[in-house]
Amino acid sequence: GLTGMPSDPIYSLTKHAVVGYVRSIAPLLGPVRLNAVCPGIADTPMIDSVRGELGDFPLVQPEAVAEAVWLAATSGRSGECWWIQPGREPAPFTFPNLPGPRRDGERVGLPPA
Repeated sequence: GLTGMPSDPIYSLTKHAVVGYVRSIAPLLGPVRLNAVCPGIADTPMIDSVRGELGDFPLVQPEAVAEAVWLAATSGRSGECWWIQPGREPAPFTFPNLPGPRRDGERVGLPPA
């Protein structure tokens, strides 16, 4: 849910929905904490039918996913989406900030008209 997956848009849609839900509902659940764990392609039986097509693509090991779940659960924070990729330490994804709306006539970042 942190990036598009053109090879399977429905799968991608469901993952994006989970990310949006976690980010939206977590602030309302306090003191309960809720985070998402977002692994890359994990080495599980689910990929057995396409394993040959992946070649030497690095796969996330199940133990790395379990470690990330533990880190997210014990972080003391809520509403985060932790990414997991082979050879990297799991970490919360940093979402870019979106610009807010402008008021009529406002020229933020531009010289006065």
